[in-house]
Amino acid sequence: MKDWTRVQDRLGKDDFLSSRILLGLDFDGTLSDLVGSPEDAVLTPGTRRLLRALISRPDIRVAVLSGRALEDIKRRVGLRGVYYAGNHGLQIHGPGLEWTHPHVGRLDASIWRQLEEDLKGIPGAVVEPKRLGLAVHYRKVPKRYVRRLADRVRARFMGLRDRYRILRGKKTFDIRSTVPWDKGHALDAIRKRLTGGWKGLFIGDDLTDEEGFRTLGPRALTIRIGQVKTSAAQFVLSHRGQVDRLLESLAARPLLSRG
Repeated sequence: MKDWTRVQDRLGKDDFLSSRILLGLDFDGTLSDLVGSPEDAVLTPGTRRLLRALISRPDIRVAVLSGRALEDIKRRVGLRGVYYAGNHGLQIHGPGLEWTHPHVGRLDASIWRQLEEDLKGIPGAVVEPKRLGLAVHYRKVPKRYVRRLADRVRARFMGLRDRYRILRGKKTFDIRSTVPWDKGHALDAIRKRLTGGWKGLFIGDDLTDEEGFRTLGPRALTIRIGQVKTSAAQFVLSHRGQVDRLLESLAARPLLSRG
């Protein structure tokens, strides 16, 4: 809770009160609660209502930036007028924008099939192909199997280090392109497409969001969700419920006269 007042104070400064806001939000653990299976993650009706209120404002644009596949995140949020960035920002769809990073190719289907074979016998392991990458979820894997799972994932990609890198998130291994691109780059790319001056605000909860915090630096207000000792984000809020409180305060702020 210690940063809640500081965040509110920062949003109340003249530079934010007089600026239009590009609001970037991670999905899992930020907009939705973390659940045992990635297929079970949903927006609550309250969060959906708040997003609709923000989308309706002419001085706020909303971007959902996720490690999920683009079509997956679009389906789970399902709101018009939102910028969706899937695969950690490597694909972006939104109003007047359809973009895929030009230096990233489709994941070879044989790789994730081989990985599924590697992980047979490890209960609870889930391999999620995402067109441009994949994720291995182990939230349901018994603790005694986690080291074995990690070793097998690393062994599978040992000879592919020129094409893919492995980033460990919350009970997840993300296998991503080595192209230097993350959610922070994606939010910057969206902001540059908007006319006029827009302030960036990015909220995330995972190690994969830390890259985005570092990329954005002082160009945006950055907030990490969760109990963490250190973060590249400027502020830390303790739990996901505070995200809804923040969205509510943004939806209620005075409308800019220049809209």
